[in-house]
Amino acid sequence: VYAEKAIKYRNCSFRIVGEKRKTTNVEEEDEAEQWTDIERLTEMGIGSADIAKLKSGGVNTVGGLIMQVKKSLLAIKGLSEAKVDKILEASKKLSTCGFQSGVEALEKRKDVVKITTGCKAFDDLLGGGIETMSITEAFRE
Repeated sequence: VYAEKAIKYRNCSFRIVGEKRKTTNVEEEDEAEQWTDIERLTEMGIGSADIAKLKSGGVNTVGGLIMQVKKSLLAIKGLSEAKVDKILEASKKLSTCGFQSGVEALEKRKDVVKITTGCKAFDDLLGGGIETMSITEAFRE
């Protein structure tokens, strides 16, 4: 399924054609994973008392826990450094988000396609067209 958008501006007519994507179940699962309740840490061997301490410190989701720096977790009363390390390790096992190497990022860049605008001069300014998987903003002063 393709989406087409025609734009006319001054002497150039733009016709942008791109593939229309449907959200896949995997993408929906990844989005839902961000909001995984912190209670799921009990499945990984974290005690409910420690989870209650995290909640009292304002941490309610696994995604929110992963975004915390260790220092802020140590500031929560009743959590030792060993407990914080164990909690962070368990939360990383529950989540798929995290570090991406340069090689992995380069592999993703191979999927980038340039879409022509229909105006050669504008395409040349953009380095061959509008890149997919990015935001392109054009304006004039």
